[in-house]
Amino acid sequence: MEEAVAVNSSGQTLEARGRPAFDGDELIVSVKEGMTDDEQAFHKVMAIMFPIRNALMYDIADLSQDKWDELIVELSKRGIKETSFTSGATPKENYYGRQGIFDLAKTPNGKDIHHSVMKFLEESGLYLLCHVTSDEFHQMLRETHPEGHDPCVDAAITTKIRFQ
Repeated sequence: MEEAVAVNSSGQTLEARGRPAFDGDELIVSVKEGMTDDEQAFHKVMAIMFPIRNALMYDIADLSQDKWDELIVELSKRGIKETSFTSGATPKENYYGRQGIFDLAKTPNGKDIHHSVMKFLEESGLYLLCHVTSDEFHQMLRETHPEGHDPCVDAAITTKIRFQ
């Protein structure tokens, strides 16, 4: 994880931003020399979120509760996506917590869960970035959010928990 760098399908290192992973993005082993602390934290977040994405989207049949608990340990430490809220007037008001999204993905009961999984992944990644990056990075996240949100305010962080 310490040597993982996220790259696009052309092999170019992803710019440290708040965008979610796209098809073709992957992790490679690379030296992080010359990267800022925020860039290093971004790539570590990607190294955490890619396996969560793969488990929910591609490997759900083989995913056990114990393996899920291992994958989400960094989210758990920080209280990210602690609970589910599935009422509300619109789908944008609905969200799944860590256990809720696992349960939904394991037993979708014929529902189209793509939007719920993608929302979980995007918000979890952003909230984790908010914990482990600088105030300047937070400003960039707010200024570049496609819906004009401030994800670090949405994350309701009272105490940042940075990577060790």
